[in-house]
Amino acid sequence: MRRFKWPLQRLLDITANREEALRRELFELSRRIAAVRREILRRRAVLRHLLSELAVQQIHRRIADQEVFMRCAEPEERLIGQFNEQLGAAERQRADKTAELMKTRSSRKTLERLREEARQNHMREQFKLEQKQFDETAHLTFARDASAARRRDDQ
Repeated sequence: MRRFKWPLQRLLDITANREEALRRELFELSRRIAAVRREILRRRAVLRHLLSELAVQQIHRRIADQEVFMRCAEPEERLIGQFNEQLGAAERQRADKTAELMKTRSSRKTLERLREEARQNHMREQFKLEQKQFDETAHLTFARDASAARRRDDQ
């Protein structure tokens, strides 16, 4: 039996490798998004904690400390805003990568389906060739036996 060789196998391999690379990139983006979210939450928690400490102070001391807190919190809020921008950009990038991954996955599945159909066709053709060889062998054997039988009858 002839070995099955599909002409698009290389394309299927490259598509599968690309899909795997996109999965890794998507995983890395998700990790980066999680890290940025954790940093935003950590910074907000620090601000909330400082604000809650301020709330328990006596009023005359709290007013002075609150003014200092507000001046110091402003750059921190700007930094949190920058982190939010990074987060939004990373989430958009992740959405793009996800769409690209879905397209690549669909392409891979289509190629795999086409490969399986080609393999099935190959197997059917090989079976037909084998059957044809068996039939020819049977016909030759029958003709040989019939010829031998006629020669014996003629003697």
